Amino acid sequence: MLKRILAFGFVIVGTGAQAFDADAEYDKSYLQVEACFESDPADTEACVIAGIQECANDLEAVLESKGIISPGGAAVDTREYCNSIGLERADEHLNAVYQRIIENEPIHYGGGGAVENLRVAQRLWIQFRNEMCSENTITSWHSGGSGWGAVIDEWSTRLSIQQAQNLEGYFTIYDY
Repeated sequence: MLKRILAFGFVIVGTGAQAFDADAEYDKSYLQVEACFESDPADTEACVIAGIQECANDLEAVLESKGIISPGGAAVDTREYCNSIGLERADEHLNAVYQRIIENEPIHYGGGGAVENLRVAQRLWIQFRNEMCSENTITSWHSGGSGWGAVIDEWSTRLSIQQAQNLEGYFTIYDY
């Protein structure tokens, strides 16, 4: 999704036919949510979603200061861009939790195929998330309008954060 979004970043923007350099404006540093994953798990989702909104507002202000009116005037909507980064960060966090569990399993979870069972379950969960957050599902629930990409990424972000919390809650993660 992010590659598709960035590909659009190199199109001609606005009615003035200005060339838009996505690398000069769209920067992943606008989304600062790392601390969200280190805070109380009950607040993680709200923290990340608030960070996405702040990212979109900050990026919109930068674009407007350069005479690019957003949304619509920029090649990529700021909310969609920030949501795609939020999803990337949530998935990185989920993968880190998953890896910690996998690495500790032989010692702490009794072996006996638990790792393979978790791998199968996680693959099925990813299929579930992708189907729940697909364009087909979204458009069947909410037909019309733009911004479906931001909605898909936000839903996926929320589900990834929830899954990381589920895994952390189910498995005791030991740090030695």
